[in-house]
Amino acid sequence: MGTKTDTKTDTRRTTKGRATTTRRTGATRRPPAPKRPARPAATTRTGGTGPAPKIPFVLLILCLLGGALVSLLVLRSVVAQEAYTITSLQSENREMSYVEQQLEKSVAHMETSERIAREAEEMGMEQGDAPLFLDLDSGEITGSGTDTGNVGSGE
Repeated sequence: MGTKTDTKTDTRRTTKGRATTTRRTGATRRPPAPKRPARPAATTRTGGTGPAPKIPFVLLILCLLGGALVSLLVLRSVVAQEAYTITSLQSENREMSYVEQQLEKSVAHMETSERIAREAEEMGMEQGDAPLFLDLDSGEITGSGTDTGNVGSGE
């Protein structure tokens, strides 16, 4: 099965203006491509010659995603619980504000002078006369309760 290199035809595409099939001659031959050194095979951590395993990386990514989802679920439940607590505290605050307003109204009613005078009369107390004032320099008693002008008069 010897083949002559003279009779082989070139089936490579050529640029415009050249024939598609030409005879190869010894002068048009290309030099053979330089041989490349063989690439070393990828090694694993165990020293094998196969490609590195992808399973640990995939498991790491899945664990990270699972952890993120669980933490989001926990965070969402905590936020929901806090929202419920806030709502209940706001309603309790409204109720206490209403009670405070009622107590303030009650205190304002209890402080009126008419109510105090009425309760004093119910207890048997009597209304006093107008007050009298003593002037220490002159010794006179002044006020609308009495007509005495002198302290020592004895009347």
